[in-house]
Amino acid sequence: MTQYPDLAGKTVLITGSSKALGAETARAFAREGARVVVHGRDQQAIARVADAIRADGGDCAGLAADLARADQIEGLRTAIKQHYGDLDVLACFAGGLGQPVAVLDIDEARWRQTLDIDLTAKFLTVRAFAPAMLSRGHGNIILMSSAAGRLVSQASAAYGAAQAATLMLMRHLAQELGPGGVRVNAIAPSVIRNEKMERGMPAEVQRRLAQSLPLRRLGEPRDIASAALFLASDASSWITGHTLDVAGGKVML
Repeated sequence: MTQYPDLAGKTVLITGSSKALGAETARAFAREGARVVVHGRDQQAIARVADAIRADGGDCAGLAADLARADQIEGLRTAIKQHYGDLDVLACFAGGLGQPVAVLDIDEARWRQTLDIDLTAKFLTVRAFAPAMLSRGHGNIILMSSAAGRLVSQASAAYGAAQAATLMLMRHLAQELGPGGVRVNAIAPSVIRNEKMERGMPAEVQRRLAQSLPLRRLGEPRDIASAALFLASDASSWITGHTLDVAGGKVML
């Protein structure tokens, strides 16, 4: 049984969906009957996710691109259009480099790299895909941010600044694209269990971290996937310019 039957047949690109929560979100959209484009930079990781979706009966394509390069984004857009047509849903999940670094220890190269990966790449991706949505009079964009963009955290200042700027970019887009029928929202997760955490964080540390949250558990990739499905579906058809804090109560704004 699908939760959101209106998503069936929609074309959805989830950037950064070859791993972790992006991969779970791609699988969730496929289960709803959407035509899913799995994206990343590692061809083998992309193939693993795409093959698994197809093995479960989903309609899926896997494509690689460096989202810091406008020419590669244009190549991604062209490939999707040839395969599926124009996008209905763009979920910009790609990002990273949130490791703790003291502000004065961040060198210029790291600062610029973090902003490129966590902010500029989203801007370039939206700029490539939004015009077709406007020309058709409908579309849906979801930008991945972070609790680090809502509150000061242990993540680096460069990462926090990029995530906060992502939320302002989202609001500008919602204001400007709304009259053309395009909704734009953001998801801001807190601590989500993933492969890196399972490998590098002892179970006792995970337990203490979970106990620090009002809901007393860590987030799971399915929590993000469920939020993305809701924001992409007609169930949220009168919501735009909103930041959905999927944070277990860590963020209450």
